[in-house]
Amino acid sequence: MTTKDAITIADLARHLGAEVEGDAARVVRAIQPLDQAGPDALSWLGSPEYLPRFEQTNAAAVLVPRDIDVPEGHTVIRVSDPDLALCEVLTLLGPAPPRVPLGVHSSAVVDPGAKVEGAAIGPNVTVCTGATIGPGTQVHAGVYVGAETRIGRDCVLWPGVVVRERATIGDRVIIHPNTTIGADGFGYLFRDGRHRKIPQVGRVIIEDDVEIGANSAVDRARSGETRIRRGTKIDNLVQIGHNCDIGEDCIIVGQCGIAGSVTLEHHVVLSGQVGVIDHLRIGAGVQVAARSLVTGNLRAGHVYRGTPAIDNNQYGRQQVGIRRLPKMIEQLRELRKRVEQLESAANDPERS
Repeated sequence: MTTKDAITIADLARHLGAEVEGDAARVVRAIQPLDQAGPDALSWLGSPEYLPRFEQTNAAAVLVPRDIDVPEGHTVIRVSDPDLALCEVLTLLGPAPPRVPLGVHSSAVVDPGAKVEGAAIGPNVTVCTGATIGPGTQVHAGVYVGAETRIGRDCVLWPGVVVRERATIGDRVIIHPNTTIGADGFGYLFRDGRHRKIPQVGRVIIEDDVEIGANSAVDRARSGETRIRRGTKIDNLVQIGHNCDIGEDCIIVGQCGIAGSVTLEHHVVLSGQVGVIDHLRIGAGVQVAARSLVTGNLRAGHVYRGTPAIDNNQYGRQQVGIRRLPKMIEQLRELRKRVEQLESAANDPERS
């Protein structure tokens, strides 16, 4: 990535409160991985396992941990946490994301009963009656904000987002393109040979500092609320069913599907393509490995894996057993032959 501004290594280190070992006068114009970095690029070493790449890098300077010994011959910036320092550098030097100018675009449709003072409303946005959008919030092109929806301060709604009626969104929430908040929950009764729709009259509440990736869906509650609690981060292509309660600071990775009325306590991690059936509770700090299927409540603080998801230690033992099965089957066949031979000899009248 090319930076928006060139900066000397010395100035960059001062910004980070870090120490330089090597040529502090060199200029950085790009931020690139170790194996791709050119002579004007800054790179980073997050773990000792990448030391071979560090030795071969052409980077002008590398962010390295204070407690790792690295070979001489490279300019390094010593920091406590290279990954965190990189976040600061990307914010400082990276290209700024596009912003919506303050005010209401001429093509936007804002109902007279809506309040959008201090917000930035982009082209072809629709804001329905009774909606409130807080100061500093950016609403990009083509967003729909339903009636009586409340959106807080300093949020970003990227193009194509739909927020349906009566939703509440807190402060500093980021919602990426084409995500839908507050579509009807998936609820039907099978009666008299047909599926009868269950009205979905609840709402969605998204608390402060939540981020939701592109093309995801958070369904409104049948009654009551679907809630995403403070600080949770949701990846692209995630489905969260009606009446779910997603705890604080959870991570939900792409293509997860969470059925209705599921509770995630705080700091849960669901890896990619995890499925969770309805009306379950997942305890605080649980981690579920990718492509697992959760079919029962999970105890706090444990790691789970598999279909159905079981404790990771038990899963490991089972996998060892599965790998041994071919040999065990071969042994069983041999034992069966020997038993048959012994039985045949025992029943032979000539041997009596």
